[in-house]
Amino acid sequence: VAEMYQWAEKKTKKSVKKTGGSKTTITTYSYNKKWSPVVINSDKFQESYGHDNPDVMKYESSTWTAAKVTLGAFNLPSSEVSRINTWTNKPVPDSNNTALPSGVKPYGTGYYFGENPSSPQVGDIKITYSVVLPTDITIVAQQSEGTFVPFVTNNGGSIDLLKTGVYGKDFMFDAAKNENKAATWLIRIIGICVMYCGVSMVLDPIVVLSDVLPFLGNIAEIGVSLISWVVAIITSFVVIAVAWVFYRPIVAIVLFAVSGAVLAVPFFLKKKGSKSVSGEPTESTELLV
Repeated sequence: VAEMYQWAEKKTKKSVKKTGGSKTTITTYSYNKKWSPVVINSDKFQESYGHDNPDVMKYESSTWTAAKVTLGAFNLPSSEVSRINTWTNKPVPDSNNTALPSGVKPYGTGYYFGENPSSPQVGDIKITYSVVLPTDITIVAQQSEGTFVPFVTNNGGSIDLLKTGVYGKDFMFDAAKNENKAATWLIRIIGICVMYCGVSMVLDPIVVLSDVLPFLGNIAEIGVSLISWVVAIITSFVVIAVAWVFYRPIVAIVLFAVSGAVLAVPFFLKKKGSKSVSGEPTESTELLV
């Protein structure tokens, strides 16, 4: 891995409300130095003066893959080789026995191109080496002509599992199921957030109209945010429940029940509040009695 010490720009935006509902965006730019594996184009900086980066890197990162990687008597396809990520640092040869060009110094598990590694300057480069050593792996796939290919299931899906280490088939399938569940819930959470953004945009005019009075706009913004979350969660749960009616009816019923309960809470609180008000004797009534 080759990295060059460069200037980097950080852009921070902040929206400020004005009286009348309009918003002003204030953008702040800050600059700091960091190591980067790619060239950062300083010409596009808001303030390029004093933050100049080199146009090119003398050395760039590269990855070499062995032409033949085997598991027992089977050759691994490149798609499986790329999934073996047990990288470890590879020590460089002893500098005492290796003639280094001028300006190059040993640095950890690599080399440093610059004056002082403890005080890097813009344009300095450091190169480190990593390697994947022979290791144990477990594969669940179909054997085909001395290699492995994905196993095609009856429903059109495919199975091509790989993990570093030695595991049984039950562990491999359980791990795949858990990963699938995690990915599914991540997609659902993203869907709920997208739904929230959509509902918020629909109700945003209410906030804009309320911003005529700043304190009223803040209250409206909180109210719209709460309503948007409630609508997003209920709608998403209903959609998920409909999809699960035939496959997981119990889960679907639970989701329908939760959605109904969340929807009924405001009406229940309103009804309870009305009863409390009507049931309390007023001061004038007590005086008449």
